[in-house]
Amino acid sequence: METPLSLIIIPLRRWARQVRRPQSALLVGVLLALLPPHLAEGWPRREWTASRPLSRGECPAPPRRSFPLGFLGEHYSPEENLEAIDVGMIDHARRKIDIAMYAFTDRRIAEALIRAAGRGVRIRIYRDRTQVRDRGDKTRRLLSSSSARANITVLVKHNSYRNIMHLKAYLIDDTYLRTGSANWSPPGEGALCRRGRRTRWSQQDNNLFITRNPHEIRQFEKTFDRIFSRSGTRRGNRPWTPAQGRPRPKRRD
Repeated sequence: METPLSLIIIPLRRWARQVRRPQSALLVGVLLALLPPHLAEGWPRREWTASRPLSRGECPAPPRRSFPLGFLGEHYSPEENLEAIDVGMIDHARRKIDIAMYAFTDRRIAEALIRAAGRGVRIRIYRDRTQVRDRGDKTRRLLSSSSARANITVLVKHNSYRNIMHLKAYLIDDTYLRTGSANWSPPGEGALCRRGRRTRWSQQDNNLFITRNPHEIRQFEKTFDRIFSRSGTRRGNRPWTPAQGRPRPKRRD
């Protein structure tokens, strides 16, 4: 429930964003800093992001909550930095991660997976054949680390542009399920701002949902095991190889 003090500060903060004056934003930021922690916890989700205007190249902050229980529920980019949430969840993995991800071009998430594999986490990744050909795909980066290669298995669906593997989900330690529309790419995760572009205008509108619901987790486990075990000479999965990367341009005679 919103407190009387927050009912005053929230309109002030919105006004500061509209007038785009640093002095106004600073004043509202000071008022926010004076809020007791128990009052700040009661704020609605839309008020979790930073109170001051974001400077060039700066990303929105994740919710001011602790990993991983504090990130349960819905999150939306570009209001929130979904990349920070995904990296934090991966950094808390202890045993296994099962991943089905359509596009994967985010360097920081790749680094988080390498760290997880380095500490012994078993990682299975299911990818789309059309997307592993992306120029910025990070599969090669994952498997280039000798310490991580032993614990990472990447299979690719043998599909065309019509029957794509379009999931964007993962399960950590059979306990935390992440779903949503956000691919693992900087614009999809609300992290394109790291490249010095406009924080909101140049980024995608996506959602990310984290749950511990046992029924939802069992559904994902059943689905992931089914699609990860596809076999057959024509339609079965294939292990990722460097040859599946971006095709070279045809030579001209």
